[in-house]
Amino acid sequence: MNKGEELQGNMHMHVFTFKLDPRTKIYLLLLVNAAVFLSPSFQFERILIAIILSLCFLMGMFSFSLKMMLGYGLILGVHLVSEMFLSGAWELMFVSFTMFIRKIFPCVVMGGLLVGTTKINEFMTALGKIRISKKVIIPLAVMLRYFPMIGEDWRYIKDAMKLRGISPSIIGFLKNPVQTVECIYVPLLMAASKIADELSAASIARGIENPKERSCFQHVSFQFSDCIVMFIFTFFVFRGVFIC
Repeated sequence: MNKGEELQGNMHMHVFTFKLDPRTKIYLLLLVNAAVFLSPSFQFERILIAIILSLCFLMGMFSFSLKMMLGYGLILGVHLVSEMFLSGAWELMFVSFTMFIRKIFPCVVMGGLLVGTTKINEFMTALGKIRISKKVIIPLAVMLRYFPMIGEDWRYIKDAMKLRGISPSIIGFLKNPVQTVECIYVPLLMAASKIADELSAASIARGIENPKERSCFQHVSFQFSDCIVMFIFTFFVFRGVFIC
């Protein structure tokens, strides 16, 4: 198991209540993107977030679900406080910012669900079964490993800089912007470039460009749980957008 796959396993809990086919997760991600774009009301948005977080919780991503729920609550709090106590340009700035975050938040949570619960071999096998071109599969597979590894290096850099008294927070950046960029963000960019090269080399060494059909130890197929989840999401989005 390489570093990226190990991190994907450690991002969240290993034991899932049930599993979903990677194709189902991709469908849900696309559906949520469309739902956010067509969202008719704030109530629709809140229910959509609740359904997505419930799915994350049922799939074993307990800490992730809690963090995302607290994060969404914080965003709503900032939005309400800005409307109540601010005016003019400040109100416009904060309200616009929180509305933007609210719009992309469901997509971020669904993306986290996809990355945190999908193994690379299952992902590539599932897309291969629906005859997706390898020109599409290979970049997506590399991207699926890329973000967890970037997250790991980001945590290492933050821990190292804290020992030197440099904070990666917004307050730390405002106090010492040059030092923060030099000691935190520059190493992160260098690590990102290095990780991309390492993943490309590892993929080629594993024969990712082999034109023959891939084999997979795990059985990848649609289950009853996939049908139920797809129906719930599709029904809710269709009813909320086109009926209500």
